[in-house]
Amino acid sequence: MPVHPANAARMVELLSLEQRQGVYQMEVGLTHSSGSARQILIIDEYTYVQLSMLGPFAGQRVRLSLYPKWDPFRRSFFSSLIKMNQTFSETLYYACSEEYASQLVKARQEEERPAGPEPAAQVPSLELPQHRPGHLKRSRSLRPARAILLRGILFSCLIALFLLRMDGKLFSNSAEAHEDPLQAAVAADVSSSPLINVIPVIQTAAYQSSEVPAVPEEAPEDTPEDTPEDTSAAAPETAVEEIELDGNSYEYSLPQGYVALSFDDGPSQYTRQIVDILDEYGVAANFLFIGQNASSRPAEVSYANEHGMPVGSHSWDHSDMTRNSPEENRQNLERASRELESNMNSAVTIFRPPYGAVNDELAAEAKRQHMKLLLWNRDPEDWKADNAPQVLRYFHTTDPSGGIYLLHEKAVTVQALPEIIEYLQAQGLKFAVFK
Repeated sequence: MPVHPANAARMVELLSLEQRQGVYQMEVGLTHSSGSARQILIIDEYTYVQLSMLGPFAGQRVRLSLYPKWDPFRRSFFSSLIKMNQTFSETLYYACSEEYASQLVKARQEEERPAGPEPAAQVPSLELPQHRPGHLKRSRSLRPARAILLRGILFSCLIALFLLRMDGKLFSNSAEAHEDPLQAAVAADVSSSPLINVIPVIQTAAYQSSEVPAVPEEAPEDTPEDTPEDTSAAAPETAVEEIELDGNSYEYSLPQGYVALSFDDGPSQYTRQIVDILDEYGVAANFLFIGQNASSRPAEVSYANEHGMPVGSHSWDHSDMTRNSPEENRQNLERASRELESNMNSAVTIFRPPYGAVNDELAAEAKRQHMKLLLWNRDPEDWKADNAPQVLRYFHTTDPSGGIYLLHEKAVTVQALPEIIEYLQAQGLKFAVFK
């Protein structure tokens, strides 16, 4: 069964940010399921200053969110970006103008427009308020001194608001009462469609928004050890469908009614636990293993393979392969596949590039080695979650139908996995794996 392309999401990567002869511009890379392109966007001075204060960006990949928000308390727009390198990922927020927010909304709506004649569930259209406070309109003529002062004040406000929200005591009830129509529309949008993040000639996987309030630390209710049969009895039988990727595009989505789980960065100390939980519920998932990890945990590779879990490559060393030479990538992929296949009874046919970063050269090399690329369109960001409820909250606040979930072999993910599966089964979804 072919993978349905309609929900393919666009990614946007910030490539450069500069001022030329009084014109403020940013070069971005746009990626979707059929390819990638570069584009120059003209932005206002106010947004340029706000973005600049989050730099420098040299040596890092920067993903831009296409979901601006309206802050009803400060009466201004803001958006977010993710700075990434090989060792960490950091989400940062910045204020922006109404014009810039309009550009983001337009870009997203163009991508979300259904590709075929079949009617599809529509994302609520966003009507940007026409009359916003004058300081955003006047900000285009800010002088450097005023811009520096303003960004300092806004930065302080953002930190103060963040700390207060973390405390959970401020705006606990007033936020809904004062919510702006744009904010309400965006909130509905986030819960029903993929969040769009970054990338250019380098292609990255998109994911639905995980910008939901952090769940307070609380111990999940323990299931009594003497009643495990109740849990398994409640879970409906689930057939797992194998899907053959055609290899002609970067696959981001499944047809409605299907869902897929995938686990990156193993094998690890949690591999067997994850496999056992999946087995218990009668489902399966794709495991994308790193060659270096597999060399130190070969038994876990065999264990996953023997229990019917499709094992794919996540490179040898989890480096950003778009920065490598063609020969380095050839050796990297060959070494990883050789290590994995030495502990399996089948060939490696699926490849997920580290960080979701892929260009035409890397895709071509993977194809030469008889591997098809598998990305994702749902990202719970479990790798940075503090507890299982935070991971679970993502599943309960996004539409799982048609989703390919990116998960990692982490303790919090293992804790959340039984409830994740039960929730997806309760939605009547059919689980799928890719081969």
